[in-house]
This record gives sequence, C-alpha cells and structure tokens, in this order.
Amino acid sequence: MRAFIFAALTCVAASSLADLKYTVYPGSAENKLRVELELVAQSDKVEFQIPNWAPGSYRYDDVWKRVTDVKAEGGVGVTSVGTNPIITTWSVPSSKGKVARISYEIPVQFANKTGHFSGPSFYMYPVGRTQEPCSVEFKFAPGTPIITGMNPVGGNQALYKVPTYDVLADNPVTWGDFTLDTYKSYGKTHYIAYRGIPKKDVDRAYVIKACKFISDMEADFFGGGVPYDRYVWHFSVNDAPDGAGGLEHLSSTQISLASGVGPGAVSVLSHEFFHLWNVKRIRSKILGPFDYTTQPQTGALWWLEGVTDYYAHTLLGRYGWYGKNERQADPISKLYADAVQNLSAVRSRQARFDVSPYMASYRVREASNGRGNSQGYLVSYYDTGWLCGLALDIEMLDLTNGKHSLDDVELALWDQCKDDKPGFEEGDIRRHLVRFGGYAMGTFYDDVVMKPGEIPVEKQLSKLGLELATVDEKFGSIPFSLRVSIEDNAPRVTLSEVSGIAQGAIVTKINGTDVTGADARAQTSLYRSLQRTAKPGDIIKVTLKEATGTREINVKVAEGTRKVQKITSVKYPTERQMMLRRKFESKKRN
Repeated sequence: MRAFIFAALTCVAASSLADLKYTVYPGSAENKLRVELELVAQSDKVEFQIPNWAPGSYRYDDVWKRVTDVKAEGGVGVTSVGTNPIITTWSVPSSKGKVARISYEIPVQFANKTGHFSGPSFYMYPVGRTQEPCSVEFKFAPGTPIITGMNPVGGNQALYKVPTYDVLADNPVTWGDFTLDTYKSYGKTHYIAYRGIPKKDVDRAYVIKACKFISDMEADFFGGGVPYDRYVWHFSVNDAPDGAGGLEHLSSTQISLASGVGPGAVSVLSHEFFHLWNVKRIRSKILGPFDYTTQPQTGALWWLEGVTDYYAHTLLGRYGWYGKNERQADPISKLYADAVQNLSAVRSRQARFDVSPYMASYRVREASNGRGNSQGYLVSYYDTGWLCGLALDIEMLDLTNGKHSLDDVELALWDQCKDDKPGFEEGDIRRHLVRFGGYAMGTFYDDVVMKPGEIPVEKQLSKLGLELATVDEKFGSIPFSLRVSIEDNAPRVTLSEVSGIAQGAIVTKINGTDVTGADARAQTSLYRSLQRTAKPGDIIKVTLKEATGTREINVKVAEGTRKVQKITSVKYPTERQMMLRRKFESKKRN
C-alpha cells in the first residue's frame, strides 16, 4: 500500500498540493494509525517536528518518543537537541517546488471498536509552516463513522480542510463504534459522541439537557450566537457516579465523563464550553500562533482558567440550573458552596503568601522540575483565579453602585479579540477594569492579582451582606463503611452499625448497581457518592455475598451533624448590601 501511494504521487503536479496534505490509514495494530504528510518543498530540505506540549495542558509530553517507522523518499535524517525537553527533528532531502512526503506510525486510543486521538499528539508539522492551509483525509474502512469539529468537505465525512495546522491540531477525532446524539443551539448542530463500555449506563436525555442548557446559557451571556460552525463533545465514559476532567478545543472538547453525570460533571461541561470564548478566542497574544517546541509564558492563566471556572459555576447559579443529585438546596446556594470549596483549597496552600496569582500563571513551566503542569507554579491558578474573579466582580459592583461588574470586562475582552483578531496584551485585563471601575479598580487588581497574600474574600462578601460562618449542618450518615478488597475484587465492610451486616462482609451491589470487579475506584465510587448525597431516612439496598449465597438488606440512613463553613446572610443587611447581592446573583446585570 505504502509503496503504491508513493509511486502514484510521483506524477502529481506540485501545484495540486498547495496545502499541507495529511492522509491517515490504519496502522500495523488496532491501536496504531499511519500518517502520511505531503507538501511542496521550499528548499533543498524539509524538516518535520511533532508538538512537545498541547495547548491547554502546560506540560511537556515527549510525543516524539511515540513516533515509529518514519519513512520518506530519499531517507530520513533525525536530530535531537536540548535535554528538558528534547526537541526532535526529522529531515527529508528535497528541492524547491518538488513534492516532499513523510510517513510514520503513532499509537492512539482504541478500545471496543472505537478510536480517538488528539491532534498535538498525532500530527507532525513542517517546521516554520504551521500557518499554511491543511487538509486531512481518513482512509478507514468504507462507511466508518467519523466525528470531529472540523467541517467536512462537500459532506464527505472522511475529508476535511482547515486554514492552518493550529486548527488541525486543535480538533480531536473519534471514529468507529461510538454512540452519537445531537441537539441545536443558536442554529448550530452540536454532537455528543460517547465511547467506553459504561456509555450504555449514561442518561443520554439528561446529558443533552445539560449540554444544551450550557450552550444556550453561555452563548446568551456573550450576546447571542456562537463562534463555530459545529461543536463536538468527545466523551470517554467511565463507571462512576460523578466527576469529569476535560481539555478544551477550538470547536470541541475531550472529557472523561462519569456515567452518573452528577453535579460535578456538569460543572466541568460548563467550564470546558466557556473556554470556547475564554482562552480559545479571548486569549493572551502568545497563545496562538503556537511554538510547539516550548511552552508559552503568560501571566493570565489565572484569568483564562480560574475566571473561566468562576463563570462556569456562577453562571449555572445565575441562570438557574439545578440537576440530578445536587448537594445544595438551590442554584444560588450551590454558587456560594462552590466559593467555599475554592476558598478552602486556596487557604490549604502556604505558598499563597509567596506566589501571586499572576506569577503562579507566568512561572507554570518551572513546575515539576521544568516540565510544567496544568495547575500552576506552587499555587493553583484554577481555585486562586476563581477567588480573584469573585473579589474583582464584587469590587466592581461596589465601586460603581451596581452599574458595572466583571461581566463588562469579560465582554470587552470578547469584543477586543473576536473575529480572529490578535489576543490581548498582558495589561489589558487591568485596563478594562479601570475603564469600567475607575482608578481604584486598578489598585485593587494590583493588590489581589499581582501581589502574593490573602485574597480578601470575607471583606468582599460583606459588601453583599454575606459572611463566612461555621455552622452545624445535618447530613445523611451511612451506618457502615467500606474498603476495597483486592483479593475479592469487591469492597468489604470495615465498620458496621447495622444489625445483619457484619464487619468483613463482602458487598456486591449497592442500590442494585454492581460494585465488583478489578477497578478499585469504580467499586467504591458509588458509596462515596452516597456519602455526599444521602439524606436522613433514605433507604440503601445492600447486596451481600455470603457462604450460603447472596442476600439483600435495606439500610436506613441516619441523621448526623457536622461543622461546616458556609456563606450565609448577615442578620440585618442594609438596603445597599441587598441591592448589590441581587445584582451579583442576577442572570442579567444590566
């Protein structure tokens, strides 16, 4: 096959290969693909590299180690420079105007007849030519379903064209036996692609409801309309009641999704979708076009990640989302509970007194011995940025008597960056804050964002007539505990206050759901979820495995009391405090 392709292309005129042309074939194993890249040479040698890091994930990944069986007409030269990271370059001899080509194999995710890959860990690029048009054609078996955020050429789901390599690399691909749902938001089709055995357990109607709510909500926040032609949720489903982790892309996202799709998972959906604006388009100038050999340095990750998370959570409250298995009484209570959670995370790190939110962002590539991470340098730019967003938002409302808020800054940045305009300068966030809030807003920004120290959350909450208090909270106390038994591939009871459940008993099902198997996390995740959501008086059905067989026992959840931190209203809020609180909690503030 490979020799035939090279021979056939020898006769192709160079003018027909103006684009960087990628062709993807099945590889030598199910979990491998073969990629061929063809282009017109601009000199007597063409050099190729593969990204060392992926936008949105600020750490070096050494993808070059996974590239194998590299071939080209005329041979391939390989050079490596540096130590941390190592930059590997493949060179192919050619001449100006001649067609040059290279091919290689690379592993991908493949299981249960379904494949998936992310662009930066898959596509090589010609050095110095990432801003040229690209096409990619998938030569899978005829009729193989393919889903990606790129637009197919003429309806051909196997052929795509994009304006640059950056766009190609920013569009992950799923193919094969995935499950597909769709919905419409602002006239655009949104695709939900599930893979993984637990996908059968997902409440797909609920996921459509959540995804559409988020799409409609965030598009409305940014003034209506969406900045893409189509959107894909790439879901890798795992067996758990809640939780998710994702990576944003230009017109899609990759998310590891718990089959139970609890409130934590929905908040991740909201976070990744908000990135369509904040980071993919509202971005520091250095975040595109990309240098894939070295991580960018920007002090704005507290804004691009942390403030994204702030809006992902607070907009769900402001727009009134309330989903399955919520742990709070209503959407606004959930908003304030998220604030407490982030405050707890920030104040657990002593480094906050040494590293500012700005420097936690700017120095992220120094983390992990110079390898970088996706959290921040010594301080997390996620939860710290969340609190910065809260503090800046309330300060703006206070200084302008409710006339302006952080929303105005976010929308001003959108107006500055939309329609493929260059990203913002590092000082533009401060500039817009001063534009709407005056000189004092700039001073407050300097104190909160540019200097290390405590973010004045309590002081800011007081402006809304709120306080951080330690209160007694009633909760559902499950009268037994579990620990995974590797030998039994099931959880065992370690402590029991229930007549009929002995210490050491093996549990096989909880509420009818199987909790056995080799995956320790899956075995206890349902129990941990019940610990968070069970209410006094709830009945839990526990199936026990005993020498005489199995039996089911009903366990009543007891009532317990614990000390927790909560944001609550002061006893006698002023009219001004109540006005500012109403503004803060409103769906539309202007």
